[in-house]
Amino acid sequence: MWAPPTEALTASLPELARRDLALALVDAQQDPLAYSEPYGQDDGIIRTVAQGHVTAVILLGYDTSTMTVLTIAYAGTTNT
Repeated sequence: MWAPPTEALTASLPELARRDLALALVDAQQDPLAYSEPYGQDDGIIRTVAQGHVTAVILLGYDTSTMTVLTIAYAGTTNT
């Protein structure tokens, strides 16, 4: 699940950044708490995932059965 602004941002990322984001999210789907870090205070709900030059903040749903991407940060260049 994507928050509307993050869907547009994801589409604008370079291919390698989209791949890194996808890998981070796939890992987090397997075990969200093991493959993520707390975002601020560890409430077990808002977490951070990272891969390569991409970091995303995710919101975990009830019993970690759903994830919503809240924001994405890319530390790279879009020039090819």
